[in-house]
Amino acid sequence: MKRVKSKKKNIKQIIVFYVTTISVSLGVVLTILMIIAALTSTASVLNDSLSMTARTSAQNISSNLHLLTDRMDSLIQEPILSNDYVPAEQKQQVLDKYEQRIEFVWIAAYDKSGKKIYGDEMGQDSIAEENYFDNLVKTNNLTVGEPRYADEIWQLSVSSPLYNDDGEISCYLVGSYRYDLLNDVLSNINIGAGGLAYILDSKGNIIADKNVANMGEKRNLYDLYGSSKNKKVFDSMLSFQSDSVSVMFHMQQHYIAYSPVAGTNWTLMIAAPGNDFMGILMWSVVISVIVIVVLQICARKLIVKVADRIADSLSLATNRLTLLSAGDLKEEVVLADDNTEAEVLTTALSKTVSSLGMYIHDITAYLGQLSSGDYSGEAGDTFSGDFIAIKEALQSITVSLNDTMQHINQASFAVSSNSSETSDYAKKLYDGSMEQTVALERLNGKIGVITEKIDEIGENARHVKESADSAELCVEEGIRQMDDMLLTMDSIDHDMQEIITISHLMEEIASQTSLLSLNASIEAARAGDAGKGFAVVAHQISLLAEQTADALDKTGEIIGKASLSIEQGMKNAKETADSFQEVKKATSDFTAISDNMTHITVEQKEAIGMVSDEVHTVLDIATTNQELAKETDETAALSLQQAEELEQIVSAVKLKEK
Repeated sequence: MKRVKSKKKNIKQIIVFYVTTISVSLGVVLTILMIIAALTSTASVLNDSLSMTARTSAQNISSNLHLLTDRMDSLIQEPILSNDYVPAEQKQQVLDKYEQRIEFVWIAAYDKSGKKIYGDEMGQDSIAEENYFDNLVKTNNLTVGEPRYADEIWQLSVSSPLYNDDGEISCYLVGSYRYDLLNDVLSNINIGAGGLAYILDSKGNIIADKNVANMGEKRNLYDLYGSSKNKKVFDSMLSFQSDSVSVMFHMQQHYIAYSPVAGTNWTLMIAAPGNDFMGILMWSVVISVIVIVVLQICARKLIVKVADRIADSLSLATNRLTLLSAGDLKEEVVLADDNTEAEVLTTALSKTVSSLGMYIHDITAYLGQLSSGDYSGEAGDTFSGDFIAIKEALQSITVSLNDTMQHINQASFAVSSNSSETSDYAKKLYDGSMEQTVALERLNGKIGVITEKIDEIGENARHVKESADSAELCVEEGIRQMDDMLLTMDSIDHDMQEIITISHLMEEIASQTSLLSLNASIEAARAGDAGKGFAVVAHQISLLAEQTADALDKTGEIIGKASLSIEQGMKNAKETADSFQEVKKATSDFTAISDNMTHITVEQKEAIGMVSDEVHTVLDIATTNQELAKETDETAALSLQQAEELEQIVSAVKLKEK
């Protein structure tokens, strides 16, 4: 596959490219770092400012509300209002006096159900539906209501229970102030053209807005700017915490800060759109980018100008180096005169070309002398500097060639004589290889005979093993039968002992019978004639007892002899069993020997096979040696001929005399 060469760049293009790339990269990196630093610092400063503004504004709102509650507290301290026996007209006069002195929109008193008792006509007829009424009833304390729109103005209600002389709640006193107290704080929060400022209740409802025109709408913060991330922020906000974070309101970044309003369940939130504060930053970034681009253009023009000067000076040297690389040593070098490194480079190049021309001329002449067979010459003295190594190398080559040719001359004589001796040795090696081949063939035949005999031994060993296995089975069967016979003999011996016991019992019975017959005879003699018949019976019993005793004696003798025979039979049976065990052991040993013999036969057969393979290998080697001996003889003859030719060549070379 043909490789496509890329277009080469000149030094001007390289300088312009790299310097421009580095400057542009630095400009881009610095711009990015500037943007990141500006955004980070602006966001940090903005968050800190918003957080401080939120806390300060929340404190101001709390202070204003405390001012309202203090005024209401001073009002409920009037003794006339807490006296249930004072007419409502007098109480109304007190309220009118306070309404003129303090900026109340209206003041009114309400019973426990929230219905108005007395007060200003602008006051609500009932406050039972107001959110602050539930808190007022539950806490029985000063309560600030949410802003409400009535009589074409926004109002803020402050209520408090009024206690009578008995310490019981007689009514609830409600004073309504203008919303201006809260609006003054919210309107003074300057957080950009699109900034937001909300007061939120515990459920996220917007009860006060910097833009009073939007307060008529029922709005909830979760509904306006709902998202999973914003929900976490709003939950933290409504749990009476203070913080400043960055959120997205309708796909637009806002920086918000929030703080609880002390003494209420309200939270103040202020939000500043990122665009209001980042616009100037973006313009500064754009201007910076424009300045960097202009500087880059100016720098590029300057770089191109400098690169042109460098490229023009270097072109004088590069053009001559191109000719030099093509082998041109005759063209003169044009010298630069701009007092730069290019002038030094062209001057050195000119000297280098001249020196190379002289060196090549001397080397060519010397190599021509060597090529003609004259090794007696020497290199010239024009070499200097590192080129002296070339002169020394040429001289070393000459010395080496002289030594080599002299050694070749000496070696040619040695090769000539060695070739004759090698030829004789090759002939002897050939004859010996022939005799070795014949001997190995005879050995191979004998190994075949040994292999056949080992096969016969292995077959016999197999038959012996089969016979030993059969004998071992028969012996095991005999041992089993002998064990059965021993068990039977033990049973017979046990029965014999029972018979002896019965025999002894019968002897005792016969003795008792004899004694009984003797007693009967005595009693029959005492009886006289009346006992004669009994005497006959007693006599017969006595005879029977004697016969029984005689029979038992003979039986005892027979049993004794039988017992001795049984004991001798058991002894013989045990000895026979022991003999069978020894036979079994011998049979097992014989079987092991048969197995070992079979194993040895197999190993011998494998060994003979390996020997046979080795003999074949040696036979092949002998054949190879025979062929090599023949080839060596032929090679020795050829070497002898080449040695003679080499001697003629060396004699034609002119060597330096030592």
